[in-house]
Amino acid sequence: MSPRKYLSWKTKCAAALLCVRYDPPIPYDDAKQMTEDQFLSLFQWDHNILHESKQEDRDEYWNLTPMLIKAHRSKTKKDLKTIAKGKRIRAAWENAPLGAGNRALISMAESISAGLRTELRRDPDLYSDGWKRIWGKRKIRSRGFDKTRRRKMSGKVVKR
Repeated sequence: MSPRKYLSWKTKCAAALLCVRYDPPIPYDDAKQMTEDQFLSLFQWDHNILHESKQEDRDEYWNLTPMLIKAHRSKTKKDLKTIAKGKRIRAAWENAPLGAGNRALISMAESISAGLRTELRRDPDLYSDGWKRIWGKRKIRSRGFDKTRRRKMSGKVVKR
């Protein structure tokens, strides 16, 4: 029995992207008629953690998500608004009259976020499970039923 032909990273990447569900979906028959390069040209790689955040891990493999070009453009448009607002806020804090105090607050916030990033690297489940630990135990309080009304056996609500 002869060994199989070598599979390049491009072939493996195209096969993996074909398996992922997209909206709108890429028809399998259409994909079979394309070359690997044509199929891969339908995608752009999205960074979930924005470059503006200056986080060390922003270029890691787990921060990349393949997206169809149209979906990536619309997400990038929203991201640009977020980045611009962050820049405006940072510039306002740095140029405020009490500049030294503002810079101290900014450096304090950056050190806190750096500590959180370090903690996340140590325990990746902290981000997902942390919220469950905080909010998972709390019960949702009901507003209660209006005491001036009553429900009949038919389900209709009437005044008392």
